[in-house]
Amino acid sequence: MRRIIVISMMLILGATAAQAQRYDRGYENLNSLSTVFTPKGSFMLGGNVRYSHHRMNDYSVLVINGINSTGSTVSASPSFLYMVKDNMGIGARFSYNRSHFDLESANLSVSEISMSVQDYFRLSQSFSGMVLLRPFIPLGPGGRFAMFAELNLGASFSQSKNTVDINSAVKGSFVEKYKIFFGVNPGFTAFLTNHLAMEFSLGMLGISYGWSDQVHNQVSQGSTDAAAASFMVNPASISLGLCYYL
Repeated sequence: MRRIIVISMMLILGATAAQAQRYDRGYENLNSLSTVFTPKGSFMLGGNVRYSHHRMNDYSVLVINGINSTGSTVSASPSFLYMVKDNMGIGARFSYNRSHFDLESANLSVSEISMSVQDYFRLSQSFSGMVLLRPFIPLGPGGRFAMFAELNLGASFSQSKNTVDINSAVKGSFVEKYKIFFGVNPGFTAFLTNHLAMEFSLGMLGISYGWSDQVHNQVSQGSTDAAAASFMVNPASISLGLCYYL
């Protein structure tokens, strides 16, 4: 009888101790340990601008030689966020991209096979817009560093024109492309001053559907459509920009 009483008391004390020593993962202390990174009612203005230009004179790459070409690319992508509550912003981003490539001549020579291209020209431009939802996760109590996971939903439209001279006959095509997409872009941001911050982000999850219409030589027409989904780090979507918080 005494043994049963002792075992019962040990079980009761063990259960009481286990309840008192609850495992703490730190979530309840998260708000007390970190300050507000972006307070409710504040604004964020940001974006990036890019310009590149190249010129080649009798340049050679592997089996391609005699390359004479010029080209340039310019793009701008402004963004805006309004903080609906602490560390949570809703906004929009717009982007414009324009590029041109003019190839005067190039020669390809592999073994006994040789061919040349002359007067190839390509001009393209694209527009896109998206709505954003960005929650911030402050890092440390200073409120200077934070991580975020940006969700975006948007659409894009692009046009391109291609012409080439083949055996003294000019051929060309005109293409219009449309796309709708959804993506998740994690990133990191840090304040350089009290209002200016630098941010880094990359594409992680992307779902898209697009279609295009083509007119070739102003005679024949064609169309395509494609859907894509990916869950991986996309090096082509790495972005670095500056943001200003008001």
